[in-house]
Amino acid sequence: MIRSLLLRARASAEDRRLLAWVKRSFGLRPADLALYKQALRHSSAVPEDRPDLPDNERLEFLGDAILDAVVGSLLFERYPKEGEGFLTRMRSKLVSRQQLSELARRVDIGKVMESNVTRGHETSVPGNALEAIFGAIYLEQGFERARKAIVKLITSQYDLRELEKEDRDNKSRLLEWGQKHRKRVDFHITEEGGRGGRGKTYLCEVKVDGDVRGSGRGPSKKKAEQEAADAAFRTMEKRRSGGRGRGRGKRPRAEGADREASRSAPGRDE
Repeated sequence: MIRSLLLRARASAEDRRLLAWVKRSFGLRPADLALYKQALRHSSAVPEDRPDLPDNERLEFLGDAILDAVVGSLLFERYPKEGEGFLTRMRSKLVSRQQLSELARRVDIGKVMESNVTRGHETSVPGNALEAIFGAIYLEQGFERARKAIVKLITSQYDLRELEKEDRDNKSRLLEWGQKHRKRVDFHITEEGGRGGRGKTYLCEVKVDGDVRGSGRGPSKKKAEQEAADAAFRTMEKRRSGGRGRGRGKRPRAEGADREASRSAPGRDE
């Protein structure tokens, strides 16, 4: 009987700690604590004699989809004039494996997470648990509350303007990449007449060692060059991956279309 009381007291303390963490991190009061406990339970923490105890993999799958939708919508609304390349790279900066695990650490998810993965080998475990929490919030509270919680968390932890600055000058990054790898990179600008009296439109082709790798169009030379650099990065990524495209698998989240160049550009080497 004493043991039973002690176990109840321990469980109550764990529940209070979990409730406080969810409230502090997301501003929510969960009702279904079992769902949140599942979201925080890595498969390594499931005892062999409790195969009925669910781990967080299914909730992680769901949370991954919710996160992509929320971040995609956030960026689409915040940057109405930017193209697909910019939006894709900004999204990858916010939802990459490394970034998610960093975000999970910032909210101290390790204090409430269940995992028996050896330290040093748990690189994706915190981020996966955070995604599973997003899935739990969606199931219990609905999409709108999940959206608000995710947006609040991201914008409180990261300055989108700083991430913008990292991404703005792809032309310079491409030129740096060419210099480092001894590739000749040329931008060729042509001008086409305005349509309906709306001004000039500039066309740009970017060539790497004489081969066209991307083209872009814009109301200014700078905008056209930026779009061409974006297209060149996408082409380089497709060639590097053998035309496989984004490919999500268990998790290679694409780091954007510029992965080949970003890996070797100054200041981005791993």
